[in-house]
Amino acid sequence: MAVRPPSLRAIAAFEAAARHESFTKAADELNLTQSAISHAVRSLELRLGVDLFDRYGRTVALTEAGRAFVSRLRLSLNLISEAFETPARPGRARLVVTASAGLVERVLAARLPGYLATHPDRELELRTAAGVAEVGAGEADLAVLYGAGACAGLTQRRLAGETLFPVAAPAADLPRRPEDLVRAPLIHQPEHPWRLWLEQVGLGELPTPAALTADSHGAALALARSGAGVCLARGLLARDDLRAGRLVRLFEAEAALPDDYAAVWSPGSPRADAIRAFVDWLAGVLGETAPPPALHAA
Repeated sequence: MAVRPPSLRAIAAFEAAARHESFTKAADELNLTQSAISHAVRSLELRLGVDLFDRYGRTVALTEAGRAFVSRLRLSLNLISEAFETPARPGRARLVVTASAGLVERVLAARLPGYLATHPDRELELRTAAGVAEVGAGEADLAVLYGAGACAGLTQRRLAGETLFPVAAPAADLPRRPEDLVRAPLIHQPEHPWRLWLEQVGLGELPTPAALTADSHGAALALARSGAGVCLARGLLARDDLRAGRLVRLFEAEAALPDDYAAVWSPGSPRADAIRAFVDWLAGVLGETAPPPALHAA
């Protein structure tokens, strides 16, 4: 007699809890209570006869059995997702790739046509997303992230590091020295505040008067290109603007950022070979050595 599978709700609860290693975050993602996540996971543990999580008060961590089970589960979720997705044309491998809006707009959009031209056996669907939820749920093949953090049960590969430095639109009256920033219209971006760069270059006491604030790096760069002021740019996201002369780098001093760009995917994906080939190409694109941008003349 066929064994009745567990409920999809229990499977979704466990997958989310395994991905976040947190019942609370899984509950927030699925719009359930923490108790509902705990009960769903416990029902799977009783069915399997193993503990899927070690519990330390309010903290949880996957056991060896939990890691093995989530890997098998994600393979199944990938197969289910594949059954519903738009089929690739015969002879082509289709990949669904997620990335942050900044990476899509500032880096990938200009380079993917070249990738497709040299890989006629590939099809790509590009989605803007800022996490690994779609990969974990089997709805995407690959996530390209900045600051991915730990991704339990998923394969992660570093693609490139990142630095931070001031940029502005070309103009005659730009700051000549870092100390002159005190008189410049500064564009703030909360994720990487001016204080981060100033402290690393030894100017931590320099005041940074507020002028404009942008909620994303893309918006901050757009303001800088329009001549609205000076912003701190992540080097990779500003690379094309610097090459084209739409922005200029003000000083050589830069701040090293602790996070990296990374690719994240499921090791059990049926398209693992195509994913790895795309990640190899992506590592070359993000890690390519750019010629040093011309500095604003002192």
